[in-house]
Amino acid sequence: MTIRQWAACGLVFGLLAGAAPAVLAQDEAMRRSWGAEARAEMDRLAPLAGAWSVREYDSDREGGWTGGETAYTVTIRYLLDNMALREDVPERPVKPWRLETTIQYDQNRDVFRLVALDDTWGNMDVYEGVMGDDNRLVVDDLRADTPFVNADGSRTHFRLTIEIADRDHHSMLIEASGDAGETWQPFQRIERSRIGS
Repeated sequence: MTIRQWAACGLVFGLLAGAAPAVLAQDEAMRRSWGAEARAEMDRLAPLAGAWSVREYDSDREGGWTGGETAYTVTIRYLLDNMALREDVPERPVKPWRLETTIQYDQNRDVFRLVALDDTWGNMDVYEGVMGDDNRLVVDDLRADTPFVNADGSRTHFRLTIEIADRDHHSMLIEASGDAGETWQPFQRIERSRIGS
């Protein structure tokens, strides 16, 4: 190869390298446009992100609630370029198991999907549902059919209702069904207050 050919190759490579940031920026804009609907839906959950003081209340099965265990803290954060929200696993002061949850919006099926993992039973629970105009995300594990299977073989499905009261408070009502969603009974209520509010 002659010096002139090497110089021409160097010029071409230099132009390509100089154009790379512009090409990458265009690719990034295109990539972000693919998930525009999902990104907009996930933005609706922005008030959930942050550090929270949590209290849990268990149903007494008679219409009331017991307890409110000692408050513990959790952090909910965006990941994957704000396309998912994850609740980091808390060190729980009372109950022997821990849960990790991640929420993402599926723009192909127009549903939110929440995945819950635990460190005790190994039951990956998959919930699907929608968020109404009332700032309530309601998901259940019926379609995915990922119930908790009790020792006697009976199956318990769950429905979660996450209600965003304001920037500094949200709650989750957990309901259980032993008849595949025909009826629901209160199971647990979780109240969260933003740390520092």
